[in-house]
Amino acid sequence: MKEKINCKIVQDLLPNYIEKLTNDETNEFIEKHLQECSECKRMLDNMLKKLNVENSKEEKRKIKYIKKFNMKLKILKNILLIIIVLFIVIIGRKAFILTDLSNKAQENQNNENYYIKLESYSEGQIRITEAYYKQQKSLVKINSYSKNIGEINQVLYKSGEEKISLIDNGKTKELKKMGEISVRPIAFTSEFFLENLYTAFTTSIDKVRLNGRDCYLIKDGNTEKFIDINTGLAIKMIDNENNRTVDYKYEYGIVKDIDIERPDTTGYTAVVE
Repeated sequence: MKEKINCKIVQDLLPNYIEKLTNDETNEFIEKHLQECSECKRMLDNMLKKLNVENSKEEKRKIKYIKKFNMKLKILKNILLIIIVLFIVIIGRKAFILTDLSNKAQENQNNENYYIKLESYSEGQIRITEAYYKQQKSLVKINSYSKNIGEINQVLYKSGEEKISLIDNGKTKELKKMGEISVRPIAFTSEFFLENLYTAFTTSIDKVRLNGRDCYLIKDGNTEKFIDINTGLAIKMIDNENNRTVDYKYEYGIVKDIDIERPDTTGYTAVVE
């Protein structure tokens, strides 16, 4: 009877014994009993065998999971690498385009003889600017009209140290001394690579045709800028937010001395500021 009780106790303790949760005294009791009881020893062996099988299955599941996880991680890394490469290629392409346009624009902006015409249209306002430049002399004619102010004509003239402005608003004619006068061909790119790189990050660039010319369309938010591929200069700008459009026209080597003669100041009142 005592042996049966001991068997029952040992069998109840075996799971904890296998998991090494029993203390030294209990272990000594169990191990002594196992030496004398073949039935309990067989039960222990069966439990260990079953446990080994379960552990083996669990280990296989873990290995399978790890392999599956590593495969997914590898695929994810490859996808991420492809995205990064594509991103670098796309940004690099745009930065290269902007830099190339900048170099072309600088060549044209350094020209000593050019004519520029800018036509700006916005809600209730029209502004047409014509600039003649030849070897440090320039003449700029600005005609603007708005619903609130009416028509205003302005002429800016520069020759050597003389810089004047003539303003005719239909009621008065004023002559003023001007500061520096500069109307140069317009480029929407920068001579600095980092600025072009930033622009490449923040804008989209597409090749399109406008008025029979190949150009790049640079979209920055609500603004669309069209740049001539061959010259690097702006040919159109659309500001959708402010409902404003500007058209640009350039001609080189056509300006003559007669085009930039000093304007007639008769009837103008000198204004000192």
